[in-house]
Amino acid sequence: MNAFKSKVLNAYHECPVPHRFYLASMTVYLLGLMACLRWGSPSLTLLTGLTSLLVLCGFTLWCLPLMRWIHSVWHRPFAKIPILLLHLLALLIATACARFAVADSLGLPPQSFDLTVGFLVALFYIPAWLAVMGLLLACAAILIMFIALLTLPFEALWQQLALLLNPLLRTPLPVPSRNMMIFHGLGALYACFLLTTAYGYATEDFGATFKGVVTVIALKSDFHQTPNYPGYRSDEYLHPLENGYTAFIRSLSDHSTVIGVRSQTEQVSEVVIETLPSFKTAFESLFEGVSS
Repeated sequence: MNAFKSKVLNAYHECPVPHRFYLASMTVYLLGLMACLRWGSPSLTLLTGLTSLLVLCGFTLWCLPLMRWIHSVWHRPFAKIPILLLHLLALLIATACARFAVADSLGLPPQSFDLTVGFLVALFYIPAWLAVMGLLLACAAILIMFIALLTLPFEALWQQLALLLNPLLRTPLPVPSRNMMIFHGLGALYACFLLTTAYGYATEDFGATFKGVVTVIALKSDFHQTPNYPGYRSDEYLHPLENGYTAFIRSLSDHSTVIGVRSQTEQVSEVVIETLPSFKTAFESLFEGVSS
């Protein structure tokens, strides 16, 4: 019994740290299956989440040498081009998110609001990197899975040859094991799922507060008081559009704000897009919603 215990401990200490997390994840998953038979599916759901977390931790530790190598070559010329391309991809994604936010908040074409889009690009730059990293991890997961499945038959053949030839050779043939590569791919998939979920949470379903902030940014950057512009009114901020219409923001007597569009020829009546309540009214309604 002691010999078996020492053998197991030696195998555990010789096992790489990422593989220890993978083995722990398999143990937890088997415990989850047994718990599911005893207490039902809620226990399996909890232990499945813990299994995913262990696989993700193992994958992160497995990636640490690659991260150190990337950090060591960060300043070299051959590494600057891929980094520059990734920054460009993140910038394009952030620009798309910013335009979507402007269109959703103002109800107007975002191509006409360059400064507002520019301010929001800086805000969406970090969420855009979540999407870029998720895309890279998805490609890495597919590549790892493909290599693991491709090399599995050759690895089995090599192991059989080693069993036959090792008794005849003075130096035994090495028997590499890539059984854990599947877990590397699963870890990449889990990380991709988490990053893309965080990206979707940050760039979808904008709330009323965010839309109000976008409106304020647009008012301060893309709308202006233009006394010499045809059809100008003293209580308005104007922004001419490219299709012959003029977007306007007007403050009412109750301190609420109206966003609308009218024709520059003044032959078509104006269309009100949205009316924003005053700060006091919005604060009171928010307080009433929380108290209720």
